[in-house]
Amino acid sequence: MAAGGEEHAWGGPPTARCASRAPPGTTCSSTPSGGCETGRVRPSGAAGDGANSPGMLIMSPVTSATSDTAPPPPHSEAVRYGWPLPRRRGAYLTGTVGPDRLGGLDAARGLALLGMMAAHVGFTTCGLTSLSGVLNQAHGRSAVLFAVIAGFSLGIMSGRTRPHTGEALVRTRLRILVRCALLLVLGTCLAVLGPPVGVILGYYAAWLALALPFLGWRPRSLFVLAAVTAAVGPVIKIGLPVVLDSLGMTAQPFLMDGNIAVISFFITGLYPGALWMAYIFLGLGLSRLDWSRSRNLWRLAAVGYGGGWTASSAVDPDGPDPYRLVSPAEPAQCSTGSGRLDPAVGARSGRAGSSVGSDAAGFGAGSTPEPAAGPAPSADPIESAPGDGEGTDAGGGKGAVGASAPFSLKSLATAGPHTDTPFEAVGSGGTAMVAFALLQLLSRRLRRLIAPLAAVGSMSLTVYCGHVLAAWALLTWTDALSSKSNLAWGAMSIGFVAFAMAWFAVFARGPLEHLVHVISVRATRARR
Repeated sequence: MAAGGEEHAWGGPPTARCASRAPPGTTCSSTPSGGCETGRVRPSGAAGDGANSPGMLIMSPVTSATSDTAPPPPHSEAVRYGWPLPRRRGAYLTGTVGPDRLGGLDAARGLALLGMMAAHVGFTTCGLTSLSGVLNQAHGRSAVLFAVIAGFSLGIMSGRTRPHTGEALVRTRLRILVRCALLLVLGTCLAVLGPPVGVILGYYAAWLALALPFLGWRPRSLFVLAAVTAAVGPVIKIGLPVVLDSLGMTAQPFLMDGNIAVISFFITGLYPGALWMAYIFLGLGLSRLDWSRSRNLWRLAAVGYGGGWTASSAVDPDGPDPYRLVSPAEPAQCSTGSGRLDPAVGARSGRAGSSVGSDAAGFGAGSTPEPAAGPAPSADPIESAPGDGEGTDAGGGKGAVGASAPFSLKSLATAGPHTDTPFEAVGSGGTAMVAFALLQLLSRRLRRLIAPLAAVGSMSLTVYCGHVLAAWALLTWTDALSSKSNLAWGAMSIGFVAFAMAWFAVFARGPLEHLVHVISVRATRARR
């Protein structure tokens, strides 16, 4: 999803890309700025040919290559800037790019969406011997996979393996800023409904804007930055509020207005950017590499799985471990529970599934989860904060809601989902790399097999907003989320997959993706 509606391809020689866009009777050549210069093919013997050999191409500006009644070429201004949804012209699920579109990336994005649905409305348990156990793998990882793909999408928008420079880079940054503003608006519209999920769009807007200065960095530098962020970010997250308290200030003022937005987005929010920017940098770095060779994809999968296994083994080698993809020998070793948000808490619950089950049962503190008979108490900081609603100073500085938790590095000794630790970053980030690598490998030979995932991933912004609305409706008007079954998840997943596949049989972009695309390109279009 990321910025919504980005078009992506492997790249290839600029001249070849321009030639594929040339209208009949014309030819194109690439310009130094990355654009295409269109010329007309002058037949041999025409006036002005002089001593040119038969069939030589003479480049001259072409103002109009098609008639008023002929349909515009796929990459004309009518498609790029027009409000009408573009129709599908090429192969299925290739958008407006063509066969070079990254099917594996779309499928990975679709997998993340179905995983977020499972985390939000699914009933999950432990192990891999049942559907509920398989769906448990979605907790934490689906959101991280989404964030890594957001960083990859930034790289696509900024030139992939040939990063934009000069004026092209400036225009790309402006387009991304416009998209960030639109994501913030959409996130606000969803949040005011009070859905039973933590809306991530506003955080995306902040992260993508913060990543703009790094669009020109080399892959190795981006990977180093991601590693440093993953190591230092969690310490900043738990340490900065304590430091502010000691200085008589607070990271959670009583008046929660817009002035605290930066701290919320990067320190105290549900998805603190102090750590989650590591996933953006990881995805951006991956987008700059050449994934046209299967060998590189297999290496990525090996590195990703090795990182996840190492992270989980380092913190709890004897406990039930979701990264090893094996079921515990005894069911009692599993942390049971509904795995979905507590309806009694509603929108003030934690992130995807983190208000119940293992996340709220002390897992974030590095303890071994105990069997639970039902939903655990809410992990919402609003409900558990001392002094909530009193408006008094509880040791957290003037106007503080409550005192910050004591600083303790032991709280980072876990790889559990949504614990925001370096071990979780390595584990979930590694899982994201495995998912992308394997799905990209599958897309080369079994493109039709992953078509359902790719269809959902191709309209990720539309499906994400739709599933939040669906979860809100289920909680508001039904009791479907109170049953220990996955019927709600199954119906939601099948419904969105069917809708996406039917949509792309006719159109080249999703509805919200097209809206974001047109507004962003029009806002940065140079007027003559």
